[in-house]
Amino acid sequence: MDDDRFRITQWTIEPGGAIEEHTHEYDYAVVGVEPSVMWAVLPDGAELEVAIEPGVAYTRAAGTTHRMENRGSVRVVFTEVEVKGYAG
Repeated sequence: MDDDRFRITQWTIEPGGAIEEHTHEYDYAVVGVEPSVMWAVLPDGAELEVAIEPGVAYTRAAGTTHRMENRGSVRVVFTEVEVKGYAG
């Protein structure tokens, strides 16, 4: 879904796959769909392990830049909700 207020995307990263480096234009939330682990690789080379649990959410601010990698043996599935604007 993508309208003037939100963009909602379900992502699947297969084992060995990645979402290439990108910068988030909007504040966003990630909600886990299947249990897994992914790695955030930051522009300076730092790496963060990110556990994904079904129904558990975390948020990040606009301007976040990273590459997301699946280094595990199971797929990574999560829903991303980007907040593009506010009513009123």
